[in-house]
Amino acid sequence: MRITWYGHAAFLIETEGRRIILDPFRSPDSGGYEPIDEPADLVVVSHENDRYHSHLGQIRPPFQVLKALDIPPEGETACGIHFETVRVYETPERKPEDEVTIVHFRVEGLHVVFLGDLGHALDASDLKPLRAADIVLAATGGPPTIALAELAPLIDAVGPRLVLPMHYKTPKINLNIQPVERFLETMPETPVDRPGRTWLEVTRATLPESRTIVILDHAR
Repeated sequence: MRITWYGHAAFLIETEGRRIILDPFRSPDSGGYEPIDEPADLVVVSHENDRYHSHLGQIRPPFQVLKALDIPPEGETACGIHFETVRVYETPERKPEDEVTIVHFRVEGLHVVFLGDLGHALDASDLKPLRAADIVLAATGGPPTIALAELAPLIDAVGPRLVLPMHYKTPKINLNIQPVERFLETMPETPVDRPGRTWLEVTRATLPESRTIVILDHAR
């Protein structure tokens, strides 16, 4: 599996000959990230936010779209991969209009969790399907997504071997969020790898022995 970080919350997952894009942003309205402008077999959006998380107009068609808020409780299969969700909220107040999703799936023997715009701690029932995930893609910029003081315990509870930060302050985003360094300060015992590239290749055999944070460069 190859995971590429486009920027903000947008990733490309290349697995078993398929290209899956998560939460595409709208360029330049997200602040300055360049258009994704690549093909996909499947685009998965964690919730509807055309500027930052669900813009389809800059991806090369044709592609299938999976809207996570429409996925039934038993999950849904697309492109041969079974996707499941945990329904959560973007803010601690948990207002109905702030409903978003955590998306998770298994492929190549790896359990991948995309936290999306999660904005609060999780209770035991929400954590249960996520525990022992291998890879977590986590919003690490603080409010309006989950506070950093709550994110570190959440990652401890899920127990991934790899954490890939996203949704943090860079010169190319126009949101008032924190740089990734603030997140790293909350997990001082966790090793940090900065490979100096936009992508990471991972298999079951190459997962690190213990939890590692990998900070990718943004591809856009």
